[in-house]
Amino acid sequence: MEQPVHRTLQGPGTLAMKTTLIPEPQYAESLGDRAAEALAAWPVVLRLPAPDERLAKQAASLFDRVKLELPGTAEDGNGDGEAEADADGVYALILDGLELRPLTAERVAGRCDGYVLEVDADRLELYALSASGLFYGMKTLQMLLRGGGGSVPALSIADWADLPLRADYLDLRTVYPTYEHILAYVAEMADYKINTLVVEYEDKLPLRKHAFLRHPEYAFTDEQHIRFLEVAHNNFIQIIPKQQSFGHLEYILKYPAYIRLRETPASVAELCPHRPGSFEMMAGILEEVADLHPHSDYLHMGCDEVWSLGTCEDCRRSGMTREASFIQFVNRLAAKVSSLGKKPMIWHDMLMHATEEELNRLDRRLTVVVWIYGGHRMKRDAREMIRKLRRCGIAVLGASAVRCWDDNGDQNYPVIANRVRNIVDWTELAKTEQLPGIVNTNWGAPFSLGSPYGLFETSRYPAFLAAELNWNSRADIDTYLFRFLAQYHGLDPSGESRAGIEGYAVTDYYALIPELHPALRSNLPTAELIAAMVQFELPAQRKFPLHTFLFRGRLYPDSEEVITCLRDKYQAGYEALAAARVRMQAIVSQLLPPSMTELYVYSRYYRFAVYEEKLLEMAPGPAYSEAKEGIPDA
Repeated sequence: MEQPVHRTLQGPGTLAMKTTLIPEPQYAESLGDRAAEALAAWPVVLRLPAPDERLAKQAASLFDRVKLELPGTAEDGNGDGEAEADADGVYALILDGLELRPLTAERVAGRCDGYVLEVDADRLELYALSASGLFYGMKTLQMLLRGGGGSVPALSIADWADLPLRADYLDLRTVYPTYEHILAYVAEMADYKINTLVVEYEDKLPLRKHAFLRHPEYAFTDEQHIRFLEVAHNNFIQIIPKQQSFGHLEYILKYPAYIRLRETPASVAELCPHRPGSFEMMAGILEEVADLHPHSDYLHMGCDEVWSLGTCEDCRRSGMTREASFIQFVNRLAAKVSSLGKKPMIWHDMLMHATEEELNRLDRRLTVVVWIYGGHRMKRDAREMIRKLRRCGIAVLGASAVRCWDDNGDQNYPVIANRVRNIVDWTELAKTEQLPGIVNTNWGAPFSLGSPYGLFETSRYPAFLAAELNWNSRADIDTYLFRFLAQYHGLDPSGESRAGIEGYAVTDYYALIPELHPALRSNLPTAELIAAMVQFELPAQRKFPLHTFLFRGRLYPDSEEVITCLRDKYQAGYEALAAARVRMQAIVSQLLPPSMTELYVYSRYYRFAVYEEKLLEMAPGPAYSEAKEGIPDA
């Protein structure tokens, strides 16, 4: 089991009462024992300074009777009519018959996405100074109702976000959720107060001028993409499209017409910035991406890990340094994106060795996202990069990882000790460096042609921890494990259930899931998926995995004890692998389309098929594994 990470950022006075809410509110106070019962049946008034159908729908999802009041109106409805904005600008949801107290909202004046919620046995009042604030207040109320079975404890909450931009990441390069699961997850993000989603579409966008780049099976249709953007908008989530524009272009540079644009023939993913046609190709694609996201403020151009840059004859002939070539091309891309009405965004890594003189040539309209995912120098290196960019007048965001390489190519689920530490470190950096936001990246694979990581569902745990700390940097990390099990998995929050995980650290989630699985009541596919991956890892990696001593059969082919041992361990290990495969196949097929299911399971079992061939040469006998079945054609 990994070493626990005990880090609590909670400050004095953060909470006067404990709840199972995620994120934890900035301030919460108990108002006694007079809980509000059967809250959904209460008649409520939704008062809006301007029409917003999103708020009306959210209120209607919580209450049976909602009276909508707009400036100059008092009506039941969905808020579709036109009306002028109310002068006081206060948003409210209150029990019908109560006197409106708009000054209550002043408790969160000047705070991002702030709201004030007060509830007791005969009172419900929710106030905000923004539409997003009222929305998040209703999301808190929804979580309280879910946790309380329809009742809400008497309490007073004043809450707001520490960071204006709180971003999750959707990587669509290898295997990823079905379309229906993607929509469901976007809506679920709002429960945890995530307000931005960076989407690396790769070949999944419904491009028209470049329609040949669409994935033949999994690209969004026009209608699906429109619906995807609508669901995000309805949940107060901004989509930032991520269009790789320099490196990681395997899916474009594989086409014969574009091979000539590679930095070198062997660099299948990287563009030469000095080659005629490179900029024009990317400019055309960026135009389409911007057109498909009319309401997005940003367009992320990627531009990371252009490893071969500067090695081809065209680059050498330019006489420019690697960094100068990079900056010149990025500036051309940034100017194009800016002309399309978007704020251009790139990763930082190709600028790490640029001089300040070179950095001063960067287009000032760029936002640079500094991503550093671990290591003993993480905070120092990030701080130096942030400050160097700011001295040059460049806007900066941070980026943690809820899943990344972590020297573990399988990543059946995140290496949680590393991820918690990185999320906490970026939380501290956001505070000390006054960052306006963090992109919490969630990678689906090391690169497009690499082995897929674990399925998207397995990373909910660190993703929602990052969301919590982006919202409230003082939240109590030590209670997050219990709160997540209660809120996400429906574990009974009674004393008995709490005692069952007493003494476990925040990093013990994945180890606990197989044991807790029978007691969980919600999001069971995620729990079953994690349990199936743990079952697979036992014979594959942990319990004397055969490949670690297979060499003995090659060194000592005439040794009876070596061959007998290999046969014995082979039978036990491969029978366990075969059983794990059945379970893995069953749960993965619920979450992925058939061809993706086949690809994913095969990615886990191919090496064992290779080992088995060698084993049967050394120690002939019956085959115990089904690992070689269902191998797709190349």
